Amino acid sequence: MHTENRGYTMSLTQAAYLLAMCGVGGFFVGYATKKIAKILAITLGVFFLSVISLEYVGAFAINYERIVELISKLLDPNRAAEVLMPLIANLQFVVSFAAGFLIWLKEG
Repeated sequence: MHTENRGYTMSLTQAAYLLAMCGVGGFFVGYATKKIAKILAITLGVFFLSVISLEYVGAFAINYERIVELISKLLDPNRAAEVLMPLIANLQFVVSFAAGFLIWLKEG
């Protein structure tokens, strides 16, 4: 059994190998993400606490309107298609990777 994708054929064995490798890759990325997320959460917490404290004592002012403007540009629906189309085109590998990622994130 062969599947046609972007002008080349892939055997069932090759597809199974790629799915397994994406799952294993997701597994290890989940482990690393969980460890890094803990360190990042502590670092960001200390940073934001420091910034808020410095604003409270008057050391500087935060422009909240500019922050909202930047966030709204990042969440622009027109730009979402640019990110989502490659993921949708390779959905089977994304799902395999995500499954391995979530398993290790939960277990690790």
